[in-house]
Amino acid sequence: MSFLKAEQPQLFKDHAYKEIKKGIIQHKVEPGSMLYERSLSDSLGISRTPLKLALQQLEVEGWIQSVPRKGILVKTINRHDVDEVFQLRKANEVLVIELLIPLLDNETIYQIEKMDKQLSDFKEDPIKFVYYDTSFHLFLAELSQNNRLYQLIENLIDHFNWYGFAALKTGLSLDKPYDEHKLIIEGLKARNLRQTTDAVLSHLDNTYSTIIANLTE
Repeated sequence: MSFLKAEQPQLFKDHAYKEIKKGIIQHKVEPGSMLYERSLSDSLGISRTPLKLALQQLEVEGWIQSVPRKGILVKTINRHDVDEVFQLRKANEVLVIELLIPLLDNETIYQIEKMDKQLSDFKEDPIKFVYYDTSFHLFLAELSQNNRLYQLIENLIDHFNWYGFAALKTGLSLDKPYDEHKLIIEGLKARNLRQTTDAVLSHLDNTYSTIIANLTE
């Protein structure tokens, strides 16, 4: 595996944290694999001290686990965690739609369609597509004008993306989620709460089912 090297000493710890987490989220570092400080230090081009601090933060957040006399174990995706995250996501995104529809005007619809058009541009780039898919949902949350709701969804984004890359590895077509976004937008344009929430829930349920069906545990 390879990582970008840090350029400024004061950013070594943050750089290591971001690079390792990005590698985990994008499955460049596979779930269940072992990491070793020496190889990480060499790959990142930093000393052990900032690396240890980065690893401590990643362990606190539940991405990795230190295994005595072995190394560092990357956590696996398990059904319980996926269930919890998707339960929260579904509840929060339904609330987003409930708050958003009364606020919709033609300019807001235009902004949403513009955001979705950018998503279509990334259908040939799975990494960008996954990040932009969650950005689309975050954008709807932002438009709902509930900052705490936005923050709740934002706090789960890394896990959404981690699971999203897992779904891609199973051969999920990018045309399907893109088409599902179109159904969400149609509901918003009609200012139809039931139509839109059904489209959102169907979109999330399809992604969830793909992930669950291909869990190795």
